[in-house]
Amino acid sequence: FGDWRVPQNHELWQGINGINNPCPLGYKIPTLTEWVEEQSSWSNDNASGAFESPLRIPLAGYRNHSDGSIGGEGNYGGYWSSTNDSIRSARMRVDEIGTGINFMPRANGLTIRCIKN
Repeated sequence: FGDWRVPQNHELWQGINGINNPCPLGYKIPTLTEWVEEQSSWSNDNASGAFESPLRIPLAGYRNHSDGSIGGEGNYGGYWSSTNDSIRSARMRVDEIGTGINFMPRANGLTIRCIKN
């Protein structure tokens, strides 16, 4: 349930040489720990702090895994990490109220940010 790949493969996006790494050569999707470190550097723990950061994180929205609808543009930003548990992947959430990190189904369409290794 909620995965974009059958059978699941927990080794995708793992590091710079990960299988199916969607980032350019020399870049990778951040780990959960790297997102936590990034958030701690922001002036505010919310959308304005995210956008004022060197990464200029926007509220890009998402694609819903159950019906494919797009929502949240300008109100919510969800960014994948390469960290996963048994069935889900960690994401960093940003909105006007704050930020947070939790695990959610991989079939959700969230933004990725590539960072230099």
